[in-house]
Amino acid sequence: MWVIKLGGSWIENPKLKELITSLSKFSNKKISLVVGGGCFADSVREAYIKTKMKEKMANFLALKSTEIFAYYLEDINEKFFLTSNMNQFIDGRIKIWLPSLQLRNELSFEKNWDSTSDSVAAWLSLKKPSKGIIFIKSLSFEKKKKYNLDELQKKNILDKNVKKYLRKNIIKKIVGPEVVKYINDSCDWESFVLKLNDINY
Repeated sequence: MWVIKLGGSWIENPKLKELITSLSKFSNKKISLVVGGGCFADSVREAYIKTKMKEKMANFLALKSTEIFAYYLEDINEKFFLTSNMNQFIDGRIKIWLPSLQLRNELSFEKNWDSTSDSVAAWLSLKKPSKGIIFIKSLSFEKKKKYNLDELQKKNILDKNVKKYLRKNIIKKIVGPEVVKYINDSCDWESFVLKLNDINY
């Protein structure tokens, strides 16, 4: 299995539909897509600041906000399907994992603002042994450059808790909007993965 984390800021990216259409060419692979909450998560954060909401509850609502984006993606392309079951796969379709029910009472997942959907994706790759994890972000990355995990965390490109859930022996990749071109220029999954930047950890 591979885990793909799609940043919530892609909600507003004009290339979103093209990305989802391109990704669907890999629907024969076992892929678990984890998405961010973007503007929906921002609204939860704003409510947290303005109320006496507990951080644990805010984290749960932020997880729910990622699922709003997930429903939108399923509406864009029928080759995607939604499930809260980590083990479920459907031949010819890409899974979008809905994390809120699983993680709400999960003791091994830290529930605070340092755990974003980056940590959710890493946690999934840890609990459901995966070959690799790909972080798709909104900012561009220099091609064929290796990035240090600590650097990415310091620049808030990856969240502060993600290291707690990443296995050192898992393939770790990161890419920006250029991902669409990389997919379209690739004849198979393996050649696509080779085009992505490595994360050193």
